Amino acid sequence: SCCWGFLCTFYQYQTSVFEDAAVGSSILQITASDQDEGANAEIRYFLDEGTPFQIDPKAGTIIIKEGLDYESKKEYSLTIHAVDNGVPSLSGRTEATIKLLDVNDNDPVVKFRYFPTTSKFASVDENAQIGTVVALLTVSDSDSPTANGNISVSILGGNEQRHFEVHTSPVPNLSLIKVASVLDRERISSYNLTVSVSDNGKPMARSSFASLVIFVNDINDHPPIFQETLYRVDISEDIPKGSYIKGVSATDGDSGQNANLRYSLVSGNALGWFSISENSGLVTSAALLDREIASEIVLNISAKDQGLQPKISYTKLIVNITDVNDQVPTFTQSTYHVSLVEHAPAGTELVVLSASDDDVGANGTIRFSFDAETPDSVQELFRLDAVSGRLSTAVELDREDQASYLLHIQAADAGIPPLHSVGKVNITLRDINDNRPVFYPVQYFANVKENEPSGAYVTTVSATDPDLGRNGTLKYIITAGDASKFLINSITGKVTTIVPLDREEKTAYQLQVTAADGSGLRSHTQAIVTVTVIDTQDNPPVFSQKVYSFVMFENVGIGTVIGTVSATTVDLNTNISYLITSGDQRGLFAVNSAGQITASSQIDREEQGFYQLKVVARAGEITGEAFVNITVKDLNDNAPNFIHAVEHVSAVENWSTGHVIFQAKASDPDEGTNGMVVYSLKQNPKGLFHIHEKHGLITLTGPLEVTTSSYDIEVIASDMGVPHATVNVSVILDDVNDNRPLFNSTNYVFHFEEEQKRGSLVGHVFAEDKDFGPNSEVRYTFETPHSNFELNAITGELTSTLQFDRESLMRQRGAAVFSFVVVSSDQGLPKPLRDQAKVQVYIQDINDNLPKFTKDIYQASISESAQNMTQLLRVSASDVDENKNGLVHYHISEGNEEGQFTIDSSSGQVTLVGKLDYESTSSYSLKIIAVDAGTVPLSSSCMLSISILDENDNSPSFPKSSLSVDVLENMRVGELVASVTATDADSGQNADITYSITATNNHGTFSISPNTGSIFLVKKMDFETQSFYKLNITAKDNGKPPRSSSIPVVIHVRDFNDNPPIFTPGDIFKSIPENLPLSASVMTITAHDTDADINGELESSFELEKNGEWDCPSRT
Repeated sequence: SCCWGFLCTFYQYQTSVFEDAAVGSSILQITASDQDEGANAEIRYFLDEGTPFQIDPKAGTIIIKEGLDYESKKEYSLTIHAVDNGVPSLSGRTEATIKLLDVNDNDPVVKFRYFPTTSKFASVDENAQIGTVVALLTVSDSDSPTANGNISVSILGGNEQRHFEVHTSPVPNLSLIKVASVLDRERISSYNLTVSVSDNGKPMARSSFASLVIFVNDINDHPPIFQETLYRVDISEDIPKGSYIKGVSATDGDSGQNANLRYSLVSGNALGWFSISENSGLVTSAALLDREIASEIVLNISAKDQGLQPKISYTKLIVNITDVNDQVPTFTQSTYHVSLVEHAPAGTELVVLSASDDDVGANGTIRFSFDAETPDSVQELFRLDAVSGRLSTAVELDREDQASYLLHIQAADAGIPPLHSVGKVNITLRDINDNRPVFYPVQYFANVKENEPSGAYVTTVSATDPDLGRNGTLKYIITAGDASKFLINSITGKVTTIVPLDREEKTAYQLQVTAADGSGLRSHTQAIVTVTVIDTQDNPPVFSQKVYSFVMFENVGIGTVIGTVSATTVDLNTNISYLITSGDQRGLFAVNSAGQITASSQIDREEQGFYQLKVVARAGEITGEAFVNITVKDLNDNAPNFIHAVEHVSAVENWSTGHVIFQAKASDPDEGTNGMVVYSLKQNPKGLFHIHEKHGLITLTGPLEVTTSSYDIEVIASDMGVPHATVNVSVILDDVNDNRPLFNSTNYVFHFEEEQKRGSLVGHVFAEDKDFGPNSEVRYTFETPHSNFELNAITGELTSTLQFDRESLMRQRGAAVFSFVVVSSDQGLPKPLRDQAKVQVYIQDINDNLPKFTKDIYQASISESAQNMTQLLRVSASDVDENKNGLVHYHISEGNEEGQFTIDSSSGQVTLVGKLDYESTSSYSLKIIAVDAGTVPLSSSCMLSISILDENDNSPSFPKSSLSVDVLENMRVGELVASVTATDADSGQNADITYSITATNNHGTFSISPNTGSIFLVKKMDFETQSFYKLNITAKDNGKPPRSSSIPVVIHVRDFNDNPPIFTPGDIFKSIPENLPLSASVMTITAHDTDADINGELESSFELEKNGEWDCPSRT
């Protein structure tokens, strides 16, 4: 029942402890008192959970249970409970405040900020002013800023040219990296500064290092420089388009776009013959070259960089175009026209030919020659100088032999191969009067009728003169004979009468005609013209009758004489001829010289029964005429003729006796009794028919039989002539169309498989008609036109006009069935009878569709730690076919060689059945097949891409179990001591490794880059003080939770001769007697060197000097 001391008088404990205090250290003693005795005074202590401390339950001592971290929590408030062992137990509590004292156990952390803020690296223009800020450096230190967080920054390396410096900012822990001197990117394009930050903590400062890479941005301060200021090249003019000419090249000391050069042709390319690659500077031909247009081209080429303020330079390319023989020699005239008087002396110059060739050298040297088109016989008449082109005659030329010459002259160059062209020289010979007129023939004979009026034509004489112009123009004159009765045209040579001639006065005349040309040359011989006067007839013939009449029978033989006409004249010795001039357009008649009229062709009275002919009698030029009438008499030469040889008559079975069923009609073109027709029956089936012999009416003599489908009646038509003629005609009685063509089904159902080719048979429809003949012939049609099917009108076959796809029909129509109506019709007249039936065509499914996945590629992800039977996803494929053709099953065909996955064959559910390991296989690509259940199964595939998600199941791993390095003790602070590298088989953050020194860092002598694992020297080493360091380096990944591993790093410090020998302190002056013997010991001098090995091995010497004359060295 006694009250406890710290319960009744509440007491609060306070204490402080360094954060690096060891686990298990006692930091505070809690004491409670209980005035009871025995078990009632026995006290037990307890702490609330959730702190890194524990309390000894008996002694009340608070002990550190877990490692402390000032940076995580700076102060703890503990509630301590004290409980006695009484029954019931009594308790009390008190509070204790424990403050952590900071220990410098965190390295400063450096972060850089660049400009602009979005940039991932530092950069500065090469023309940046001194003082330009390149980067901001912020430093954070988790330690207490008052004791261990006072940061200092310096550049340890990479700044040998002192181009940058660190400036402290008024803002805490912010420093500025500024330009300290002029930069030149072309000399140094980037800097890698090693920046050291130190927290100046106690008892030992901690440092860290960071690398700042600064890229110097190029400023366009260099123009492009061509390798040559002048380029030359020789190019043949016949190179093809696109050929290489020359490559020009320029360099630019800048970088990036400032050194990105573009080439262009500035001038000199007016002909457009060249082009340049703007990127490479390669000059090529852009068109066909022609040296004859330009033999040298000077191209002005520029190179321009792509800077914001571009710089440009120029060079010249001289292209010398060399000649090829590509120019054909060209005549100055395509045709030369030369005129030469005939018989000019041999050697007369005709023309000097001229041709040019724009090529040079042998390619432009021209030689002339006769072309092969000029015949050799012509070439012999002329001379041609091959060099000068002078053309002259080789002989005297005669125009009358040949009036003109066309020479083909070839001009060829001396190139290889030579080129040539052909010119023409047209030579025309001018005439001279070197020929007399010549008559041919010389003798002319002519007849002239007496009493012809004046001007009657007699004859024409003709002479020739091969000369031209007036030299060849002839004039005719009568130089002898009776010129008083005849006249000659002086130009044409036509001879005519001047007066009428009288045969009784003179029967013949003879004339002499001379021809002279325009220059007065006369013919050596004259033409002789003999003119005979002819007597004339002046009494016309006279017929014995003005009109003749004859009668004939038709069909007489050719040549039969029908009648004779006769005419006479009073003139003596006169022959009379006869001619039919009209009335015989078809040429049926002829008349001979004796006046007999005969039949010249078959004459048919039925075509024409009367003719009137006009007959002319001719005696010389005088005629007389008469008329001839011819009557043609009839013969019985035509049989009666029916209009149709066979007649079809439709009869009804119930016609009565006497019913007229048909009238036979025949005609006969003959006359009289020859053309009178009577009718009779030659064939009368069962005596059921009668015909009227004059009118041809056929009537029934009894009822027709229903069972007989048709009757054949043969009718005879005869004329009354002698001899008489007959003809037969058949009258066929047809069936009456009284029965419809009936289908054998009113509803046809056909099943037709899809995908059959066009024209495939779907089914047959059939209808039967009990009539006969055309009445029973059935034709099939659709009631309305149907584009999907074709119905054979004769056979009733139903065929397809398309290749059907059941699935398309289902999509378009909602059903794969066609319904339509077919019609049957007979061929009866006047109106056919018909029937109809319904047709249904069901399009049946075949397995013609592949299963189709909803996706071609499925994607899924699963953790590598996923348990067996974890479901990933479900693939799905559909098949539009019916029934089993559309039933789909699944299986994995590729990518599952390890058997890690399975798929439900029905549902497509993909399930994990094995254990995954991201580090062994990070992804799977499964090929999944969907196959239908058709008789011939069809299948398709999809790909399932499975990404394995990494779990942090691998610790970082060092390649070695330990690392040992040797360093000199005089290594500078900030230098690289060693590097450790760990790998992590995981990925992403699970493989993102951070390095730290976790033990035995000997008061911060070393630091490590958390990102790279590079170990740097932070404090100077002294071999004489410590020659050996052992660090424990930990690599920790950033997984959740993180995993880590460690490696011991042993650093051996090698001695550097940095300590001078030191003599032992003491008096080194001593007096010796002058008579001391040689080699006597005088004194011992001691020195030592703290360096090791040979650096600590000493060598001593001394010098004696006497009167400055000599010294004697010696060693001990």
